[in-house]
Amino acid sequence: MSVCLGDVQGESLLLELEMDDLYASSGSACHAGTQEPSHVLLAIGRSPELAHTALRLTLGAPTTDAEIDRVLELLPAAVRRLREMMAAR
Repeated sequence: MSVCLGDVQGESLLLELEMDDLYASSGSACHAGTQEPSHVLLAIGRSPELAHTALRLTLGAPTTDAEIDRVLELLPAAVRRLREMMAAR
């Protein structure tokens, strides 16, 4: 699942989530580890700025409801903290 959150850089969000032991990616799966925005998001018309706000979460058969609930609890809080930090600048 890939979402663009706007106003929050994907790399900053990754660091914030890692503090809560949540691991994700900010780019496409085929270019993991690069700082480039997803070529797929660019191809469907997303701006480079918006594509840099992407967060990619991998879900699969072993993913539990409890794991999803944890992400739904921690992700909004992490986004809120980063937006507050940006607004304070």
